[in-house]
Amino acid sequence: MSILSVCEWLQQTSASTGIRESVWVFPIIESTHLMSLAASVGTIAFVDLRLIGAAMRRQPVTDVIEQLQPWALGGFAMMFLSGGLLFLSEPLKCYHSAFFQAKLILLALLGLNALLFHVNVYRRVAAWNKSADVPLPARLAGYVSLTLWMSVIVLGRGIAYFSH
Repeated sequence: MSILSVCEWLQQTSASTGIRESVWVFPIIESTHLMSLAASVGTIAFVDLRLIGAAMRRQPVTDVIEQLQPWALGGFAMMFLSGGLLFLSEPLKCYHSAFFQAKLILLALLGLNALLFHVNVYRRVAAWNKSADVPLPARLAGYVSLTLWMSVIVLGRGIAYFSH
């Protein structure tokens, strides 16, 4: 069974049709997706800005992360769920969308960036936690995260406006 055939099957389900054709359900899901994106990416951006030295330079990195992580994770969970429902509403459109495909690749790269940061860089945070200038690998993780999240947002808008 191919991915295309799964998308074709999903497209024909009552859940997909119901979301796609509802006057209220699709806009509510899309609004939830955008609000949870703001909560998640907005808080992640504050962490990234701390890592690159553009904000909260006097705050320990661990304090910034610990205070914002619950918001980022909660927002990400809602963003993931609502994104799944948006995909369910138009699986064939997503399947054929280069914007959607690129977005999934960038989301995977974001996950890899976060994993590498936590496994390699954050393990040694005690040495640079209160420093205004963080080590280059931490700054790079922040810049990569900001760049990839901005790209994911632009690609998401591309799915909505430029996919057939």
